[in-house]
Amino acid sequence: MSKPIFLVAIAGNIGAGKSTLTKYLSEKWGFDTVPEPEAKNPFLKDFYKNPKRWALHSQLFFLTERAKVQKKVERNSQYILLDRTIYEDAEVFAKTLLTKNEFKVYKRIYEFYLEELTPPNFVIYLKASVPTLMERIKNRGRKYERDIKRSYIKKLNERYDQWISDFSIAPVITIDTDKYEIYSLFNDIERVRKTIEDFFWSKETKRRVWKK
Repeated sequence: MSKPIFLVAIAGNIGAGKSTLTKYLSEKWGFDTVPEPEAKNPFLKDFYKNPKRWALHSQLFFLTERAKVQKKVERNSQYILLDRTIYEDAEVFAKTLLTKNEFKVYKRIYEFYLEELTPPNFVIYLKASVPTLMERIKNRGRKYERDIKRSYIKKLNERYDQWISDFSIAPVITIDTDKYEIYSLFNDIERVRKTIEDFFWSKETKRRVWKK
């Protein structure tokens, strides 16, 4: 009989700090990770040059690759950290980028994976304002992100706020990262980690988590 999986998801917009926090918590907690498959996406550079042409290709890659890797990690690990979730892929990015007909096709695949993957026990949502995100994106210097428009990040932020307010699958802790510069945030990471752990050990969160 397989052991139950304990899964923590880290959610947030482009530039919010998900990958850095995932790596840090993985080292501190001894969790395995399902990384963001961004670097593997063969359509991403083309997408940023021509979003309408390549949005469906890019989003289907993210969805299927993320699901494939998560399923693989689930077979071998009990404690897992997700760097972004398929919920965000669908409810934030796909809904923002795809046409109605494209989203219908996408949704069929998404709903199949929902049945196959373990849902998170709780979600850490890294929230940041548009100016903060734009500054972080600029500072990390990825070539294909140079032309990301402020309006796009703003639209994604609005989608994120809507998505997280309606999210009921698992408890959510929201961390407003505007008060931290991205690197100093993780100089203060012990305080951030303690906030997350205090949230988990609270009576209400534990009740919802272990109810699964």
